[in-house]
Amino acid sequence: MNIKDLYNQYHKAVVYIIVENSDKDQGIGTAFHIGSNVYITARHVIENKKIISIAHAHIFPWKEGKLRHPPFYHPDETADIAALIVDDLEIDVFIPLGSHLDDWINDDQFILAKILIMGYPPIPFSREPILCATEAEINAVVDRYNVKHPHFIVSAMARGGFSGGPCLIEWDFGLGLVTESLVHNDQPTELGYMAVLTVEPILVCLKHHKILPQEQIDGWGGSQLSD
Repeated sequence: MNIKDLYNQYHKAVVYIIVENSDKDQGIGTAFHIGSNVYITARHVIENKKIISIAHAHIFPWKEGKLRHPPFYHPDETADIAALIVDDLEIDVFIPLGSHLDDWINDDQFILAKILIMGYPPIPFSREPILCATEAEINAVVDRYNVKHPHFIVSAMARGGFSGGPCLIEWDFGLGLVTESLVHNDQPTELGYMAVLTVEPILVCLKHHKILPQEQIDGWGGSQLSD
């Protein structure tokens, strides 16, 4: 599937999250629908923050979501994964997650594959959050020494606000989610590498909390996962 077709099919599944920290400063991140009102985002986007708003920039009339339950976090605190159950958004599009468990990833198979990144980086002078889409490619697959699970290094520029957003691969499934920019010594986000965390920890988090959507079970149930 070409990248524009991926965008047309799945962009309505991508929402923004406005959060507020203890200093009352607001920030923005991204989440995406995987079925049954379950949304995935990066843990660091929402942890220890107040969620102010969850909404979509391209569905009208505009609707704001409501959390049905406090966020669900991956049982491993180093895994940058959180799941939300959000009502009232009325989004019927969901992103199918891939079945590429950690031990099944063939690095060479993924290198230079085309991908689509979607998210809500802050755009100066914009009146409201804007969904940004960028075409990129996979440059490397890394096993990081400071966290578990493989990460895909991709050619898109890392920007704040993309965190928690989906990465879709040209083979028509979700490759993973955007986590942090990989930088040294507190360098600016834009100087780092955009990293995409693979799907296994997403599936483990959902299975651990017993919220794996039926839509994902129908495609691939993750029966070989362990918490």
